[in-house]
Amino acid sequence: MKQVILLLLISSFLSGCSAHSTTPDPLSLYRELTRDKSQLDVRIGAVNQYSGSEKICLDAQCDADGNNCKPITVPAPSPLMTNSDDQNYYQLTQDSAGFSQYGAQSQYATDIETLRKRLDDLMWSFKKSGLIDALKQQKKIPALMFDIDNTLEFSAAIDSDPTGKGPVIQGMVDFAKQWCFKDGVDCYFVTARNCENQSAKPTQYWLENNMGLDAKVVDRFTYFSRNTKQLVCSNLPTPAPNVAYKDIVREALEAERKVFWLMSIGDQLTDSLGEHSGLKVRVPNQFFHADINPNQFATYGVGHCGPLETIAPPLECSIALKPQALAVTNINYCRSQ
Repeated sequence: MKQVILLLLISSFLSGCSAHSTTPDPLSLYRELTRDKSQLDVRIGAVNQYSGSEKICLDAQCDADGNNCKPITVPAPSPLMTNSDDQNYYQLTQDSAGFSQYGAQSQYATDIETLRKRLDDLMWSFKKSGLIDALKQQKKIPALMFDIDNTLEFSAAIDSDPTGKGPVIQGMVDFAKQWCFKDGVDCYFVTARNCENQSAKPTQYWLENNMGLDAKVVDRFTYFSRNTKQLVCSNLPTPAPNVAYKDIVREALEAERKVFWLMSIGDQLTDSLGEHSGLKVRVPNQFFHADINPNQFATYGVGHCGPLETIAPPLECSIALKPQALAVTNINYCRSQ
C-alpha cells in the first residue's frame, strides 16, 4: 500500500541520517506525517463491497431528515450491490454460546492476516530505522493504541460483549501479543464501550484471558471513551457529528506519561482520527461504517440513515477536556459507575 511504502522509505531515510544539526528530528517528522485523516486501510474483499449499514440505508425509504427508515424491496438492485454480502465476506456461523464466528477461510480472515503482516513490517521498520531508539533517547515511550470491539475481539454486528467471553480476531491478537509490553513498547486499550461497571468487568475478563494480561496491566492501560458525562464537547454543530474522543485520551496520555503514538488501530474512523494517533490503522469491518451510517444492527442505529460526519476534537474541546480525560475514562473509574 502507498502508506506502507511511504513509511518504509521514510524509515530508510531516517536510518541514513547523520547527527548533523540540519537533520530533521525523526519524531517531529513522523508526527507531522501521521496527523491527518489518511489511514492504512486493508479492504481487499469483493469490489464495491458495501458494509451492512450502507446496504440497509441504501435499500430503505426514509423521511425527509433521513430518519425512520424502513427497508424496501428493490426490484432491480444496483450492480454495485449485487456482490455485496457481509455474511459471505465473513462466512458467518454461530457457536453454541450464541457468538458469531468468522470462517478461517473467509475473505475477512485473509484480510486480517494481510494487515497483520503489514503491521509487523512497519514495527520492524520502526526498530531498524532508529525511530524507537530515538524515542528512548528523548525519554518518550513508544506506544500502540488498540480499540477492542471488532479490532481484537470479534463482537460482530452487536459491537460489544457483556460477557467477556467473545471470540478473538486471531491475527490482530497475535500482532498485539508479539509487540505489546516488549522492548519498551506500551499498548493502550481504549474502547468506546459504556463507562460503567457492567462494561468494565467483562472487558477486564476478556483482556486477561485472551491477551494474557494481569490485573495491574489492565488497570493501568485500559480506558473507556464513551458515555462519560464529563467528556462531551460543548458548542458542537447540530446535528452533532461523531467526535473522535479517543484522541483526547491519547493527548492526555502524551502529556502525563510521555507516550509517543506509533499507531492507533481500530475498525472505525473514531478510533484513530486526530493529531495524537500515529499511523491510523483501519481494521476491516463489513458490518457497519459508523462514519457513513449508524450501525443499523444496534439499538441506537435502528431507523436512522442520515449521513454522518466524524471529526477530530476541536481545539477548544481538547483544551477543556484534557485535564480530566484520564480521571473519567480509566477502568477503575468506570467500575464505580
